[in-house]
Amino acid sequence: MVGEVNVKEKIWKYLMSHEIGIIGVCGIGGVGKTTVMKHIHNELLNKARNKAIEFKKVVWVTVSHPLNVFTLQDHVARAMKESLSDCWDELSRASRLMEALKKVKYALILDDVWDKFTLHSIGIPEPTMENGCKIVITSRSIDVCNYLRCQVVKVPPLPEQKSLNLFLDKVGQDVLRIPKLEEILKLMVAECVGLPLAIVVNAGSMRGVEDICEWRNALRELRQCVVDTEKDSKMRYLNV
Repeated sequence: MVGEVNVKEKIWKYLMSHEIGIIGVCGIGGVGKTTVMKHIHNELLNKARNKAIEFKKVVWVTVSHPLNVFTLQDHVARAMKESLSDCWDELSRASRLMEALKKVKYALILDDVWDKFTLHSIGIPEPTMENGCKIVITSRSIDVCNYLRCQVVKVPPLPEQKSLNLFLDKVGQDVLRIPKLEEILKLMVAECVGLPLAIVVNAGSMRGVEDICEWRNALRELRQCVVDTEKDSKMRYLNV
């Protein structure tokens, strides 16, 4: 997809840049941030193995919510083959990690970051032109990206026609032969609001289904799911 390619190219350009140390890949849930970064992670690994780039370590850590400093430190330490078993508090663990990471040029991907934190509190050295290290975070929150002083790359939803094309690709073009189904199909695509994950999941669930009633029921359930998701998002916002 053209939009995804453009986002990947932009992230890759920043990764290879000497001026930018921290990149924030930002967008709403299901828009494809993790998918884009998995492609980049694999490319980094391949190029690092072939010594086409200078990173000695390419590390992927899923952070999620709520942030647990001990767990995040453990994941990073494990990737660096560093033991924190004799460190009993966040400060000593951060110090141990900091020393280990200062010895190697790394690319660190922190996926699904919801909460603000400082790199120092975890034990991650600040990327600089001198050490050549890079950090990429994926987050739904522009505030988190700005807090970490990221160069932000926004992942936009798919436009209408590309959303429809993706849905048809996953559900099968044969559905268009069924009378009155095209209208329901387009309404389902609209409810997915350009989110590739939602499109793929819903299209996949309807593959091979020809009964109009089943499609109408699926559309009704999808609309209810959207309403419930919006309510959940509002509650999360109010509880922050």
